[in-house]
Amino acid sequence: MSKQELVFDADLIRRYDQPGPRYTSYPTAPHFHSGFDEAALIREMAASNASARPLSLYFHLPFCEHLCFYCACTKIVTRHHEWGTPYAAGLGR
Repeated sequence: MSKQELVFDADLIRRYDQPGPRYTSYPTAPHFHSGFDEAALIREMAASNASARPLSLYFHLPFCEHLCFYCACTKIVTRHHEWGTPYAAGLGR
């Protein structure tokens, strides 16, 4: 078995030695407010459709095999992968 050598790249460390955002959902919590009602959603969807831009969707699947301490998402730690099937079906509906 070969021994691996750990190499630190000082320039790379300096480049990324700055605070960064923690992993979070989008939009972030401060963007949620009670003023965004059904009418606002319909306006935003119409504007998005009119722009003809490609649409990206994110679906959070809260079933994780391991707990990640950096993650603030709702999660269920389990190795039962089948638990996601009814959840995904609900998202599809």
